[in-house]
Amino acid sequence: MIKPRPTHTRAFEKRYHLKDAFIFGEIKMSITVYEDEYFIVLSPDHPLNCGEDGGHLIMMKRERVTDRSDMAYREAIDFMRVSMIVGKAMYQVLGVERVNYEDLANWGLDDPEGPKMHLHFFGRARRQIHQIRGQHISLFPKGHPIYDGHLKPFTKDEAEMLKAKIEEVSHEEKYVKMAKLAGLI
Repeated sequence: MIKPRPTHTRAFEKRYHLKDAFIFGEIKMSITVYEDEYFIVLSPDHPLNCGEDGGHLIMMKRERVTDRSDMAYREAIDFMRVSMIVGKAMYQVLGVERVNYEDLANWGLDDPEGPKMHLHFFGRARRQIHQIRGQHISLFPKGHPIYDGHLKPFTKDEAEMLKAKIEEVSHEEKYVKMAKLAGLI
């Protein structure tokens, strides 16, 4: 069994401005769908991809790094494990046609502490409303009004279904083996 997930430390709360919800950059997130010793996966209140187009989740590392190459080997193994589990859960729960995994960090370039390494999961529905099927996801500039509530987040029910499926998938043999290699078991 994976080690119990740590509670949020004061340093983590301060780093991500945790109160009732996380603030990551300028993206507010309130629903946690997964967390372990190294990572947390959140559903943003104001997503970069509408739930109707397949939705958006963000995986953040608990300890700040600016690039994935800065992770220790166990963290890197867990990074891959969690990304695989979350992607699989999105396919199974949301019925998306594709999941795009994107490590962007562009909007954090001017952050005084530098960019924060994180991974975006963009579900891509067969029928796109705000995106173009088969094309790279289109993002408006940072601070654009479209992010002020026009793009629908996952509902609480969808987030809970994702959370349950992530937990279920994490018990599959290959993910348990990866958790052992990551030092989580």
